[in-house]
Amino acid sequence: MKVHQQLAVAVSAFIIYLLLVPWSETPKEAVLPFPKYGALRTFFTARNAQSTSSIEILHTENFQLANTAHKTSIDVVGKFTDNITSPEYTRVTILNPKSTYNLCDRVAVRIEARDSLNRTKTYGGDMFRVKLFTQKPYSAVNPDNIFDYNNGTYLALFRILWEGYIDVQVMLVHPAEVIPLFSPTLNGSRAHTRLFFGGFIAQDENGKKHSETTTCTITKREEPFCNLSQTQTYVPYYCSAPKDKYLNCSHWTIHRTDKAGTPKMLEPLFDEVAKEVLNRTKKVIYRSDHLITVPAKVNSSFQHYSQLKNDSLRYCTANGPPPIRANGYFFQDRWYPFDCAVHRFATEEIRACLKGRTIYFYGDSTGVQIFSHLKSRLKCQTVDLPPPRKTSNHEQRCMINNITLHSTFHGLPVIGSTTIKVQNIHYAALEIDNIVGGPNVIIFLSYWAHFSMAGTKFYEKRITLVKEAIYRLLDRSPETKVVMKGTNTRGYSGSMVNILSSDWHSFYLEKTLRKCFQNDTNFGFIDSWDITQVQPYSDNVHPRNSIVGTYVDLFMTYICKN
Repeated sequence: MKVHQQLAVAVSAFIIYLLLVPWSETPKEAVLPFPKYGALRTFFTARNAQSTSSIEILHTENFQLANTAHKTSIDVVGKFTDNITSPEYTRVTILNPKSTYNLCDRVAVRIEARDSLNRTKTYGGDMFRVKLFTQKPYSAVNPDNIFDYNNGTYLALFRILWEGYIDVQVMLVHPAEVIPLFSPTLNGSRAHTRLFFGGFIAQDENGKKHSETTTCTITKREEPFCNLSQTQTYVPYYCSAPKDKYLNCSHWTIHRTDKAGTPKMLEPLFDEVAKEVLNRTKKVIYRSDHLITVPAKVNSSFQHYSQLKNDSLRYCTANGPPPIRANGYFFQDRWYPFDCAVHRFATEEIRACLKGRTIYFYGDSTGVQIFSHLKSRLKCQTVDLPPPRKTSNHEQRCMINNITLHSTFHGLPVIGSTTIKVQNIHYAALEIDNIVGGPNVIIFLSYWAHFSMAGTKFYEKRITLVKEAIYRLLDRSPETKVVMKGTNTRGYSGSMVNILSSDWHSFYLEKTLRKCFQNDTNFGFIDSWDITQVQPYSDNVHPRNSIVGTYVDLFMTYICKN
């Protein structure tokens, strides 16, 4: 029997099994649309062997990924660009179509990846995003499971969770062929390409000002260099030493990102083949029109899954990070976790709950969004910090009605357009060690957006030290509450952003984060990855205010309803 016939029989049997097995109330553990193989090795049996490129050289390397139990070889025939997954030719099929559906019915979506020559692909590894959705009012959910059969075929399984007209959308987030461009970033071997500037400033004995700017990285520079690392919090950081004889390493005063330097170092990667692969990023390959009809019950408004369980759902409690899967859904523009209820907070409720409390926000700008949202809701102004610290864009304090919100950026590496004074760079692990804690103290963490270029080992070491500082705080003050936010999807402003911090990289940081905190069931977790994968807006590293409002309601539920 041919392979395709065997696959068809296996898939058909599996679907029949799904249709016969009773469904439990809560959807089973799911996985995200992501390649499930451990090592990617490409070798070329190309007719055009004389035409080599930088990406072809990259493809001859072995890259160790998360699960080494599976290996996939990509056999490239003809031009490499002919083998790339094609958004135009890839096929999407609903395996069990019906004229009408009921709540909790199953829907199976098969994806058949095809290449630029409309050939069925023989290997897996593509990153797809699949959702069921209703446009107005907006409702959406990720699949319960998505399977990569490592032969070009993928299967996404859904539950019908609301009534009305429902559609399917399939997006090719990244083709498999892009992974060798991404992997060096993830394993840290591209960390030296992320460049920063260090400003050294001092006065000589005559009062003359001396200043010099040098290049900095999180990897060692050629000698002579200044070792500006912070070993207690795992911050390797090095700047080329200033040449001015009046300046030394202690005169390091300013930090900023080298916007032009990093693209210049990455430029050799962007040959025509690389551009073609990167061009097939976040392409919607299928979007139906009223494909699924779920009739509403007579004389009733639209029903949905959480409504059916409303009497039994308790408010969400701190329980650590859940498995990476569909953990909730949008219904009519509101987010509903599967297993708990989120309270929608009015401003007065927030004021009453937070009275006398202090929240310390540590992390990146996606965490600052929650700080800013609360600051706006409470109508408070930023106030100066006590000496010797001064308020900056990376450190702010808001006080109103005996409520204190304190936001501090996570420290280096900081990527962005802002010039930062070194005196305003602080690290959460050290800051948390100086907090007294108690029932009126809350720690909020958001660590991810600036770490993909450093690699997952760097990231894991960094968040582990923060975690250990939290443990020390909880030993001192066990009633202190801790909430963290995960990664979210992001838009790509250019190829450099794609190569250094794509959704593929964000997903691996999310896996690392959840693994690190998987046993911390007393920590609240905001599943921003699940939420932003099906949000009604375009991906952005800084989601829209309504999405941030969803985070805030979940955050406040953890704090105020338990």
